[in-house]
Amino acid sequence: MLYTSSLAPFLLVVIASFSADWALAQTGERGEWSAEGCETAEDCFMAAVWPKEQVGNPLTKEQDIALKLERLRRLMERFPHSLWAKRAQLVRGVLLIQRDPAQARMDLRAVQQEFPMLQDYVWYWIGEALAALGEAQEAALAFESVFHSVLESSLRPRAAWRATEAWYQASRCPEVIAWAKKALTFPVDKKDATSARIWFRLADCYTRTNQRNEAREALMTLWVTFPATEEAKQAALLLAQGDGGQEPWVPKPEDTYARAQTLMGQALYVEAIEELKRVLAQTPPAALASEAKLKLGIAQVRLKRYDQARATFQELAEERTAQSSDAIVWLARVYLRQGDGDKLLALSRTIAQWPLSVEQKGLINLFVGMWLEDQAQFEEAITQYELVAQRGDPASLRLEARWRQGWVLYRLGQYRSALRVWQPMVEQPNSEWAPQVLYWMGRASGLIGDPQAKNLFASLCQRYPYTYYCQLAQERLDASANKTAVDSEGAECGAWPTRQTPLLTDDQSDSVARLWRGQWNSEQDSAYRRAAELHLLGLEQEAARELTHLAEVYATKNDAQAVASVAVLLHKVGAYHDALRLVRAKFRDQLERSGGSLVNEALWEVAYPVGLIPMITRHNGGGVDPFLVAAIIREESQYDRQAVSQVGAIGLMQIMPATAKEVAQRYGFPAVTRDDLFDEETNVRIGIRYLEHLLARFYGNLVHAIAAYNAGPLVVQSWVVAFQGRSEDEFVELIPFQETRHYVKRVLRSYQEYRRLNSLRKPLS
Repeated sequence: MLYTSSLAPFLLVVIASFSADWALAQTGERGEWSAEGCETAEDCFMAAVWPKEQVGNPLTKEQDIALKLERLRRLMERFPHSLWAKRAQLVRGVLLIQRDPAQARMDLRAVQQEFPMLQDYVWYWIGEALAALGEAQEAALAFESVFHSVLESSLRPRAAWRATEAWYQASRCPEVIAWAKKALTFPVDKKDATSARIWFRLADCYTRTNQRNEAREALMTLWVTFPATEEAKQAALLLAQGDGGQEPWVPKPEDTYARAQTLMGQALYVEAIEELKRVLAQTPPAALASEAKLKLGIAQVRLKRYDQARATFQELAEERTAQSSDAIVWLARVYLRQGDGDKLLALSRTIAQWPLSVEQKGLINLFVGMWLEDQAQFEEAITQYELVAQRGDPASLRLEARWRQGWVLYRLGQYRSALRVWQPMVEQPNSEWAPQVLYWMGRASGLIGDPQAKNLFASLCQRYPYTYYCQLAQERLDASANKTAVDSEGAECGAWPTRQTPLLTDDQSDSVARLWRGQWNSEQDSAYRRAAELHLLGLEQEAARELTHLAEVYATKNDAQAVASVAVLLHKVGAYHDALRLVRAKFRDQLERSGGSLVNEALWEVAYPVGLIPMITRHNGGGVDPFLVAAIIREESQYDRQAVSQVGAIGLMQIMPATAKEVAQRYGFPAVTRDDLFDEETNVRIGIRYLEHLLARFYGNLVHAIAAYNAGPLVVQSWVVAFQGRSEDEFVELIPFQETRHYVKRVLRSYQEYRRLNSLRKPLS
């Protein structure tokens, strides 16, 4: 835990009660933890469901399950009439669903009445066991029982899908159609093959029951909405064949375009390009053709096929359609990225010929200024930035131009002029540029010998203590200045706030307090109780599902305190992505920028998860700080194991499949496929080795290695040469790619926060 003021009692009670067994399992405070040495039924149960916490060496998944099953068996023999034995039988039933479904069914039915708050889960697990036994009709009825057992169960979407599948296996098409329709009323993830399978089952049953038109509509929907699935390929074959006297289906341009848009949304740009080309080959209406060309060019940019994108945007611009103005701006971006300044300048001279908005004109002028700056044509760049600063729209564009104008003056050594340009920017309340401008004003003041520099750094850290720029300011303040750079309440620059207002106070009677006191007889209360019981049973994914459902309820009520407490509980059950997503949505400014009255220890733990540090350490050859890896995971994927970026990077550390293949070959690992990268162990192992390689390539320079992780080592090497002699903070600011520049700052900020928070942790007793 961290040295901070105590959490308010209500939140402490919720969190402590929910996670006490887990914490004790970690520290061994209950006594001996081997299955033979446990003294009570409760001790033995905890030793059974958390075996990894009691075994020194890491266990494989199968070893973990085998050890659980053996310890659960011993507990049931030793304490046969205890509640813990019944819990053990329930857990054993869940673990055996695929391994021994007959025994699983027996175990689950034997204890079904003992867990009334988990009736929806027990029915669902019984259904899975029956399905594994091939008893499809009985499985379908069990899945249907989920809907009748717990009002508004979080399992309803999954149960509806499984009921559909079970009835399909039982060849009961009327039931399939009814349950498929019910399943499709729930929110659909277009990347989820489950929804595609439902549509395919529905289409097949429509065909079997001679509902030909409905079958065709279902197959068309499947083909358009779930284009990356195997079911979509089968749907395309069936539609092309025709059926029951119907003509083979030929998709309209609108259908193909909708399919392409879905692929774009899933960052499957290669496939999207093929579909967009099909749209254009179908001679679509002019408006649709223009939209398709614009999307085609954007997809080509995402794949860094700049020459192709250039031709696409040029063609679209010449057509003078509604999308031509967007094409002009994208064309300017491509010229800038390719370093084709002559084309960019020529384009900028034709701005008046195009029906561009003020913002679009401002963007093109900004791109021109950036190119001129890259070419060291600083005076011309300043002129362009001044033009945008005066005429640009919206305000964010004007502010960026003003920042860049001051930055060029700083690069020229005209520090006083830079200060004059920047000064109005810091006077605007809540400006996103304020931390950055304050820091560089401090640097400029220091370079002209102005003692005001320390005051600027202090002001920066008082106002924005958790920013990347305050971290830089701290490095520049000497020890004595750092001690005096405090506000009236004693918050030291960038350090842990010494005075806080807890998120929950003693006299608050908010939703969380009422929930914990049992004063609500509601959906929220039952969801929490189910989550607590599932956590106790060691079923963390199920517990996380209940808590996520609970968080959605609180979010609709705009109850920040309740959302915070649920985020803490999600973190406790290992749902790091869901927990981090919640706190970033509600408290990002306080945790990553301004600090303030929020910050308590529990939310810091959620905001900077350390649950993967043991796994990171296990795969680390010693050349990378585990907290650097954690920071990269935080900023790359927010701990989402299933994350896929716009360019196709995958998993926790956002590894490109080609990079994974190269790393695996270099270090002698087994071949790594795209799907393998969704496995957290594989992803982290590859990511760490790649990071080690980059650190070695750039002689241990952290900034260069982080930049190369995002932009690639070749381009970063060119920047190292171009900006030779610049200080490290200046190098970061000079990175030409905006995405990489922001990425480096985010990772460095998170890395320093991980290190700061770790220094404040109490050692385990």
